[in-house]
Amino acid sequence: MNRQIFRNNFTLFFAAFLVVASTSASFGQGQPGDPSVTASVRAARKAGVSETALNRLMILAVDHRLEDDGVVRLLNFLQTVQTENLPTDAFMNKIEEGLAKQISLNTISAVLAQRLENYRFVRRVLTRKTGEQEISHQNLNRMVGSLDGGVTREELARFVLEAPRQDLSMLARATEILTLLKQVQFNESLAQEILFTGLRNNSLTQSWDYLARVVATAKRRQIPDDEIARAAREALETNRPFGDFMAALGFTPRDLRHGPAMGRSAERNQ
Repeated sequence: MNRQIFRNNFTLFFAAFLVVASTSASFGQGQPGDPSVTASVRAARKAGVSETALNRLMILAVDHRLEDDGVVRLLNFLQTVQTENLPTDAFMNKIEEGLAKQISLNTISAVLAQRLENYRFVRRVLTRKTGEQEISHQNLNRMVGSLDGGVTREELARFVLEAPRQDLSMLARATEILTLLKQVQFNESLAQEILFTGLRNNSLTQSWDYLARVVATAKRRQIPDDEIARAAREALETNRPFGDFMAALGFTPRDLRHGPAMGRSAERNQ
């Protein structure tokens, strides 16, 4: 059985390799190939879409037996993403996820279009906030993740535009934490007070990614939101370690074993 699985996997990979290789060869030698797919690959490559992304898409096309017009749609979409200087990997992940779940290409395309609008929206908001400051793909991914996590566009825009000026990495962290605090039904005004305090004092460090986990545990122990917020603000105002905030609520690191935390794990999922 293992030998048969290996043979099937190898055959599939080799077929995908031949598709990519033949497409590349047709460009170099001027051979026709499939006009629509070939032209779309050429246009995407010219726009700057990486060979890695192109090869990945072609392998998926073979693996899931996509029709040529479907491949062209996805290639044209990646070209748009690249032209707008957005992270193609984030969209490739969604394509791969959708195909793996056997979701129709029309539905995948609709999801991609909505996600593209989310990226455009977040970038517009950040441009209003920072002017012409460069916005990294990582920070874009993290803030779009907040929309995926249940924060509305209006809530995100209000939070970002009202937040104290700070580097975008810390602001992205704040939006992630805001999302998790909303998920555990923490008071919205108190959440904003906590996060704005951290941004003003440049104290919202990586360890605060676990804030929502502590909040969830505290709420189970029936500690009021205002008491949690007071302890958090005091720690952030004086730039004390996250552990001091936990200790003020009577917690130890053992209490972080369960509950929500975004931070680095969310970045890996983008």
